[in-house]
Amino acid sequence: MYLLFLLLLNSIIKANPVGAIFVPQKQFDDVEFMITSHLLDSAGISYYVFSEKDDTCFGRDGFNLIPFTVIDSVSNYPLDFLIINGGLGIFYYFDNAKLHKIVSRADSAKNLIVASAFAPVLLMKSGVLRGRKINFVRNKITQDFMQRYNINYKSEPIVISENLITSPSTEFVRLYLREFIRNYNETFNPKSE
Repeated sequence: MYLLFLLLLNSIIKANPVGAIFVPQKQFDDVEFMITSHLLDSAGISYYVFSEKDDTCFGRDGFNLIPFTVIDSVSNYPLDFLIINGGLGIFYYFDNAKLHKIVSRADSAKNLIVASAFAPVLLMKSGVLRGRKINFVRNKITQDFMQRYNINYKSEPIVISENLITSPSTEFVRLYLREFIRNYNETFNPKSE
């Protein structure tokens, strides 16, 4: 009976892909999050939000949210895509090994990964780039990372390199999410010819 339940659960998960949005505990880009969640909801794409703690996350412009789960538990949840919400709060996670492991797992599975502004630095620190091109906010810290990790930087509003979609700014959130949704639909809703 237990085996039957597991098989049923597995088929439901495969039939209904679910992704995750990582949100920093403080100073996350709330405008980016609101636009992202609205566009995903409008497209009927399932996702859950996770952060470091199961406590209120504070946006830089005053929007607050409570995540569905925490970093430690994400390995127990399905993950068909990963969106890393930007904002200055991402700086607190540059050396977070648990988050790096989640990024690496998503990349190894060839899941779509979206990161903008400072969030692509997590891709650098997770070691998933392997020559792929990315874009991000350029400042002293990210310039140092770019040199240290020998990053293939490309100066465009949206950079798509295999399963990675990166952007330097929340200003382009609608553009990079449009690309994400197109790629998502090609992956999970292939049209029969």
